[in-house]
Amino acid sequence: MLRLFLSLLFFWNFSSAVAKTIVINGEDDWAPYSSATKDYKNVQGLAPDIVRAAFKTQGITVITRPVPFARCLYEVSEGSAIGCFDTVMSIETQDGFIFHTTPLFKADMVVYGRVHEPQRTLSFKDLEGKVVGTTNGYTYPTEFIANKKIIHSPGPTEKSQLEKLASGRVQYAILWGLTAPYLFEERPDLAAKIKSLGVISTTNLYLSFSKKHKDGAKYAAVLEKGLQAIIADGTYAKIVNEFNSRYAIPTKP
Repeated sequence: MLRLFLSLLFFWNFSSAVAKTIVINGEDDWAPYSSATKDYKNVQGLAPDIVRAAFKTQGITVITRPVPFARCLYEVSEGSAIGCFDTVMSIETQDGFIFHTTPLFKADMVVYGRVHEPQRTLSFKDLEGKVVGTTNGYTYPTEFIANKKIIHSPGPTEKSQLEKLASGRVQYAILWGLTAPYLFEERPDLAAKIKSLGVISTTNLYLSFSKKHKDGAKYAAVLEKGLQAIIADGTYAKIVNEFNSRYAIPTKP
């Protein structure tokens, strides 16, 4: 009887230690990948779905806190937040944050131009000498952001990039993945003036963890274990396929 009691006590203590709730920052304005809910109390989209599922396999409940992306990263860099999604791993970010090995997902960098632009495939070199819209605080591949020959024109949101492009204040705009088509649904006036010129790069995105927060390294390792678990048991594929189906993206073989 004593042995049973001690076993139950150990199990209860172990469960209490494992079952935890943590708060992770998530970008508030990158639909459909990561955006604030209408009440601004949670984050919805592909990224938080993957993050929550991965941590759940490790006995951890994640509260996703919507934050503008520049502040999202700032709080992590200062150690007041454990982590922030979604971040590009580059020379500019690797020294400032802790990254897990397995990416959350991949996203395309898509170049947009005015409707009169000839349809062609562009490289980063083709953007040299051009005024190109970017989003303030966003992380981009080093090949793009460190190229001083490209005239970067940051704006507060991806929607503001499209507005600047439509009005001729920039020559091109760089948006991630499905963001522009998603915004065009609510702004057909922009869709009438802008077109996609194609994918310029495909990049892995991560949850960046704090080097200054006492639990940053710990939860980076936990997330990596969780990602491996949901990939192995099929949960990851289910989340991605449901997302692809919702936004009519063909599933790649």
